[in-house]
Amino acid sequence: MFAQLCQSLVILRRPALDLSHLRIIPQLCRTAWGPSGAKEMATQPHHSKKRPHPASDKVPGSEAKLKHIRRREKRKGNPMPNVNVSAQIIGSGSRDSPASVLILADSTRLLFNCGEGTQRLLMDSKMKHLARLEHIFFTRMTWENLGGAIGMMMTLKKIGLPQLTFYGPEHLNNFVSALGIFAQQDIMQLDVKCPDDAPFVNDVMIVKPVVIRSSALGGREQQMASTTEGSPDNPDTEEADEAGGAKKRKVDLLGTISGMNVKPQQGKQKMTTLSNVCIAYVCKLHDKKGQLMVDKAAALGLPPGKKFSQLKQGESVTTDDGRVIQPEDVIGPKQTGPTFIVLECPSEEFIESLVKHPSLVRHHREGDSASPVAIVHICPPNILDHHRYKEWMSRFDDSVEHIVCNSVCHSMTHLKSRRLQARLGLLHPGIFPPQSLPQRPDLPEMNVRYARSYEKLHLMPEKRWNGDSVQTDDPQMFLDEIEELPDFKTSLEELQGKLLGGHEHLTKRYPEVVFLGTGSASPNLDRNVSSIVLHVSESQNLLMDCGEGTFNQMCRFYGDRTDDVILNLGCIFVSHRHADHHTGLLQILKYWKTLVGKDTLKNLLLVAPKRIFIWLNQYNKYCEEIIHHLKFIECGDLTESAVERSNLEQTLLKRLNLEKIETVPVRHCPFSYGLAVTHRHGWKVVYSGDTMPCEELVTAGQGADLLIHEATLEDGLGEEARIKKHSMISEAIDIGERMNAKFIMLTHFSQRYPKMPLLPERVSGKVGIAFDFMRLSLSDVSKLPLFMPVLKHLFADKIQELYDIKNKRAEKKLHKLSNLMNQEEAAGSR
Repeated sequence: MFAQLCQSLVILRRPALDLSHLRIIPQLCRTAWGPSGAKEMATQPHHSKKRPHPASDKVPGSEAKLKHIRRREKRKGNPMPNVNVSAQIIGSGSRDSPASVLILADSTRLLFNCGEGTQRLLMDSKMKHLARLEHIFFTRMTWENLGGAIGMMMTLKKIGLPQLTFYGPEHLNNFVSALGIFAQQDIMQLDVKCPDDAPFVNDVMIVKPVVIRSSALGGREQQMASTTEGSPDNPDTEEADEAGGAKKRKVDLLGTISGMNVKPQQGKQKMTTLSNVCIAYVCKLHDKKGQLMVDKAAALGLPPGKKFSQLKQGESVTTDDGRVIQPEDVIGPKQTGPTFIVLECPSEEFIESLVKHPSLVRHHREGDSASPVAIVHICPPNILDHHRYKEWMSRFDDSVEHIVCNSVCHSMTHLKSRRLQARLGLLHPGIFPPQSLPQRPDLPEMNVRYARSYEKLHLMPEKRWNGDSVQTDDPQMFLDEIEELPDFKTSLEELQGKLLGGHEHLTKRYPEVVFLGTGSASPNLDRNVSSIVLHVSESQNLLMDCGEGTFNQMCRFYGDRTDDVILNLGCIFVSHRHADHHTGLLQILKYWKTLVGKDTLKNLLLVAPKRIFIWLNQYNKYCEEIIHHLKFIECGDLTESAVERSNLEQTLLKRLNLEKIETVPVRHCPFSYGLAVTHRHGWKVVYSGDTMPCEELVTAGQGADLLIHEATLEDGLGEEARIKKHSMISEAIDIGERMNAKFIMLTHFSQRYPKMPLLPERVSGKVGIAFDFMRLSLSDVSKLPLFMPVLKHLFADKIQELYDIKNKRAEKKLHKLSNLMNQEEAAGSR
């Protein structure tokens, strides 16, 4: 038996894509351990240095502290000299890239503002050492600044950061408290610092907050109303036990919302409107000590050694002949640390408070403080053109760099995503249309520098600009890169021949599905988190899930049509409470509110679990008002077994011209749902949300024209799939086949599959793989199986890597099995 195992290990080391030899593994396992052992082994999860055992609650770095934290503790409070410090624009302030600035130093990272998509922009900028990001500063309590903080917090916790500190306006604690609605295992230890606290100081700089208040406040406080209408008499809410799923009654300290409208009511609460308070940050880098002039020290008779160290520490030393050498005798002049300012002025109401604030005025050329090297202005164009603001800017020294972040600062980002879309467009430009390119308008002649994402201003050791990381768009370069791929061109020509022989002229556009996010858990450079737009007709849209960055993705896909797409939203469906499915919701609601304005005849329907309603109400109440003509339907009120259907169901059916809409309880976290939509024209689309294989979904989706099913993991990772309550690829396909679905689209792939997941050897002719920015009508789905040979050539290197990982995983399993067998034989011989 051991010889057979060794032979199998040799076979598995072969690099070829064909893994047919793996079929002997279950046989070997059954021989050694019986059927139960074989089954256990077949479902054993993948182990690697980068991926912890899925059953473990531990995260990488949770046992051993991160390296930079250990080094800091060893220094015992002594500052680490930071030779290189720079400020990098991450988000330029355009619609799809909220303004953010990153400070990069040798020992740390600091971030100013963290809007939706900031984490993905940081990856795109090729930033290193994300774990060193321990402090985030917010200039204003708005979702444009806060929206990416939730995803960032979850990522930092996973990589082992023990604590994250937020700095921002007063009552920032309210935002942090509202995060209690999320799963506790996703929340890391958060510390909150407000302007009344002491200034921030670390090895690199001191940061002083400056409070700027809007004149619209009418003083420090104003009356603010934002509670709910129609709250139930009993404030208790029903919640499921995470471990067993059993329901229990518990007092909900956050307040509850039933299936009803939410709008301001007569009862008023006295508090500061946080969106009417801005914080400017004056940042002063520490002075850099002068360098020891070795030649001069040697001329004075000082040999290298301990005395050099004493002089560097500011101590005087005595030479062998009795002369006293002072530090200033051999140490060069210190380098004064530069100052820079990050500020936000969102409207004219803030201008007077800002231009008169003494903490900012003192940095004018006639002031008593150092002139800043740069000021980052997060301001709309009308503020920059305001006479009072321009006059205030002109009083700074001419050497000051005025960097503007606002909606006109379009900047090229997400190069890898654009490269992928350009290549997929070769297969079918209608299904994979090019992303909308940002067009930078003619900018007014001003003494300012308009922000470009990833451009750096080096602050120390010398001031200089670096644009090496700024991206440019060259679609032809993307296409030239694939000319070298073996057999790709031949397979592409064969595909084009088959498509020309089809019936393109018979294509019907609606229903049309647009995939905006096809990844799971957290974004990567190729796949954003879950979001799908179902275009029911030209003027009727249904948004299914809304992960972080959904609005950004809409801007990149729809371009100038984004406003129309959002205005035509009839309903938003959120499948469950996990952050990767709903943290993009607030930006969509906020933008929808802006577009609708005072139109009282228009409203938006939201179908979601109750926890999502609570989260929205908390944010609306304590941070900023985003709920506007919004009607809620709890997911449970649209299930087949609902005792009392929602009274808004008929409104929803009429709005989207549907015959039936049904939510389906699925097997994921408590209160997770899928969705089945049947149109009056006869077509049916089913969306699984996140789930393990679910019989209720099979029943509800019978005869679907299109099933969109999550396929998070490849086959062979059954234990991990069960622990995380997701589906493997073959399981998703099996659900579709038992549902008698005409076509199955796989989505929600683990981020270990950025390009293409590892498919089973034999895949049905009615299965397709979803990609971000993929546009699909029902008449297009028959083309997708034809794409498979071309995709395998396009991603051949990535597929080979996945097979190599799978082979190594199988090797480890066999090695473990052989060790167990040897131990058993040794025990038997005794």
